[in-house]
Amino acid sequence: MDFLRPFRGNPNLKRVGEVIDFEAWHIEEISKCAQDPIYFIEHYCKIISLDRGEILFKLYDCQKRKVSQILDDRFVLDMESRQSGKTQTAAACILWYTVFNDMKNVAILANKAAAAREVLARVRFMYERMPKWLQHGVVTWNKGDIELENGSKIFTAATSASAVTGRSCSWVYVDEAALVPNNLAEEFFTSAWPTISSGKTTKFLMSTTPRGYNFFWKFWNDSEQGLNDFTRVLITWDEIPGRDEKWLAEQKSILGELKFNQEVLCAFLGSSGTLINADKIAQLSPIQPLFSKDGLDVLEYPFRGDKEAKQPAHIYMMTVDVSRGIGGDYSAFTVVDITQSPYKIVAKYRNNHVSDLLYPNIIHKVATDYNHAYVLVEIKENGQHVADILTNELEYDNVMYVTRGQGGQHITPGFGGRTASVQTGVMTSAQVKRIGCSTLKTLVEESKLLINDVDIISEISTFIETKGSFAADEGYHDDLVMTLVLFSWASTSPYFKDLTNVNMREKIFQSRMDEISNSMTPFGFIRTAADDEQNKLKDSAGNEWYYGEAKEMIDQIGWLLK
Repeated sequence: MDFLRPFRGNPNLKRVGEVIDFEAWHIEEISKCAQDPIYFIEHYCKIISLDRGEILFKLYDCQKRKVSQILDDRFVLDMESRQSGKTQTAAACILWYTVFNDMKNVAILANKAAAAREVLARVRFMYERMPKWLQHGVVTWNKGDIELENGSKIFTAATSASAVTGRSCSWVYVDEAALVPNNLAEEFFTSAWPTISSGKTTKFLMSTTPRGYNFFWKFWNDSEQGLNDFTRVLITWDEIPGRDEKWLAEQKSILGELKFNQEVLCAFLGSSGTLINADKIAQLSPIQPLFSKDGLDVLEYPFRGDKEAKQPAHIYMMTVDVSRGIGGDYSAFTVVDITQSPYKIVAKYRNNHVSDLLYPNIIHKVATDYNHAYVLVEIKENGQHVADILTNELEYDNVMYVTRGQGGQHITPGFGGRTASVQTGVMTSAQVKRIGCSTLKTLVEESKLLINDVDIISEISTFIETKGSFAADEGYHDDLVMTLVLFSWASTSPYFKDLTNVNMREKIFQSRMDEISNSMTPFGFIRTAADDEQNKLKDSAGNEWYYGEAKEMIDQIGWLLK
């Protein structure tokens, strides 16, 4: 009869409806396995040993500790040295979870779908070698997903925004999490994390060997500071039996310094060939923002002076990078306190969906709140459009002008406005980038520019030498770093040094106010509610916006600094 035949001709799999004659000891073993995952793994899960072939999975003490923590806690970060069995142990935990719990959906994710299927292959291997009296009937058995008769399912996918969309997950496992590019990780967590974290029993596990200052590092760092609900598992090289100082020396010789530190010592290091020295990057420590909303993170509120203490208002400078606002690269700016050395980053903005029509208003609001900060805009592509709105339509007085000549570009007070040789911002030429990168390296490594933002540190760790210049490593972004490159370039200008003198600053500000107060035409943002339906604003990408939409976004961000 059909129900007596094995599933799809595989004699190792139990078919739905297949009858098993249970004996008393079977029931006792099933009960014991259900109550003790470690017992189940060591007595019924088999793995492949390179030396001995197919063997039972005998856990090391550190792996027993990990199994208990993975299955007892909901949100777990697992960081281990290379070749320590982290994926194998996770696969065994997933197998126990699906066999001894009904109606559970487990998602196995990795940077590539093939890598996720490799994890499932280990689960399948273990299941096929379990005795049939311990199995459930198999409903689905594919390379990418399986379903058991008890209603539990396991499926695989690459980590992306749509990885678990529309699927109810009891447990999400991300294998080699540090290999997932930051942009994909951000999309995934933005879309999936609210669903996962909203449940009362849902679980989330990330295991990896560290690969740098990426999103896994951010979760690990936040966990250390008590800023999230994740617990940490750290298994070091010397917890694996058979590894001694001789083994350690061999690994260092084979892997080289960088990979050895990351993959064996579990050190968070950046990519190779970074602009900033790796030792200095390791010393950078992020702090929690005082305020965070819609891409704006405030690390320190503006200091507007203290008359009693005779402390003048601080001086701030904002450097702005502009994207196309359609996803991908980010529009970004950083606000730096330049009152005195060392300079300090006090705020940053990063958003890859903001329209270039709304972006100038955000810049204007934040810059105004930071004591009318000086604003330097990178004017490639949509940057010129943003700079023009700031100066001509929003009439912001402290946009920095740049002259062009045979000697390159130079910051100028810009009296008289934009001309053929004076532009409202800077174009990132090879010379500007070379000077900016060199100066940024000096400022950071000599602690003359203090960086405490998690996203900036992450970008610095992957800002590498490539084709004679510096840019983001593959799969990463450098928008925030480039704002600091522009700031560093600007800091070499004689005019920049004048800005830190309060009397000079007031003189320049008043002079520019007098010269341009009657020369600018207001932009059509100020409309009544009755005009909204009749008047639309169109940005350079062709997107239409109502005034009310623009005002709502600016108001959401703008109120925080009042």
